[in-house]
Amino acid sequence: MPFLNSFDTKRRVRTELGYSPTCYASMFTGVYPNKHLCWFSWKYSPSTSPYNWIRKFKLDKLPHNIFTRYICHRITDLITHNLVPSGIMSLKWWNLPVRYWSYFDLAVKKLWYEPHYINFPTIFDILRENNIPFKIVGLEDNPLDVSSKTIEQYFDKIRPWTFFFIGDIDLLSHSYGQDSEITIKRLKRIDTVLETIYQTLTKKTSDFCFMVFSDHGHIKIKEGIQLNSFFKIFNDSLDNYIHFIDANFARFWFGEEDEKRRVERVLLHMEEDGFGFILTEEHLNRYNLNMPDNRYGDLIFYLDAPYVFSHKIKLAWKELGHDPVSSHGYLPDYPDSDGVLISNKTLSSKSHIKLVDITPSILSALDLEIPSYMDGEVIWEM
Repeated sequence: MPFLNSFDTKRRVRTELGYSPTCYASMFTGVYPNKHLCWFSWKYSPSTSPYNWIRKFKLDKLPHNIFTRYICHRITDLITHNLVPSGIMSLKWWNLPVRYWSYFDLAVKKLWYEPHYINFPTIFDILRENNIPFKIVGLEDNPLDVSSKTIEQYFDKIRPWTFFFIGDIDLLSHSYGQDSEITIKRLKRIDTVLETIYQTLTKKTSDFCFMVFSDHGHIKIKEGIQLNSFFKIFNDSLDNYIHFIDANFARFWFGEEDEKRRVERVLLHMEEDGFGFILTEEHLNRYNLNMPDNRYGDLIFYLDAPYVFSHKIKLAWKELGHDPVSSHGYLPDYPDSDGVLISNKTLSSKSHIKLVDITPSILSALDLEIPSYMDGEVIWEM
């Protein structure tokens, strides 16, 4: 885009091996996932599951279809007073049998800008604690895919930190691809909006820090994969096991060793066919994902690009849902997984910036002390 590309200071941003909950937690706390413990939206936690009532009233034997999922979801909303915040995917949309719902609880029960979001203070908590005024623009009641319109219409004063959240491009990329006409058209409009904001600030003062960053890139999808089709090769069924299937991760929990052996047989077959691999301790350590317990799986299969697990649902003769055109959550080693950072300040000479560098760098720009527990580093040239 002409305006953003005009800056000399540009760097790639190395993402996390995970989705937005993982990226937001790392970006806004300055610590890696093995500290903030947020890897997925849902975790294995039978004792705290909001769906415990299903097992308690022995409704976990209900048939597995879209109607039972919807009814159980609505009743849970009433019982828990809408526990699932807007923006966090509900179990009713996943192909997960109702009998397994009571094994899962939300890994995070707040949104990333809310107070005490997770077990480490976020940049927002730190600013509140230090009485530093800030404003988040773009998260109003409008859908995220038009958040740039909210920013375009923002004429209020700029705080010590004004954070413009632009959610358009992720959703458009999932639906149409990053190089689609509709996505490029929106990118151009966003580029123009940011240029207007920048020029307005320049007329008021030359002493401000302009910082544009994203938390991940996108990779084109070639094919949607139905995981259960691989279980059928071995005359088995995915639904025989406690599991959770995300976009490109399949997570399993076992009651007995033989279950693990049978699942491994299927996943190793997929690995041999080049679809991905079972995450080992080496992988978890390399990507700072080594957790203190099995909340995210006893066994985790990573589905590699350009594939995605399909969550299409058949209702009578109609197929509901669709696979994304492009997606993320793939290895941070892939260049297309990178985010981007652009600034009017001079950056250090590092070729890549990490997500955990974002918060300490914002604190530095605001002349605030950087907590010693943070894993990130200040990105500005000293």
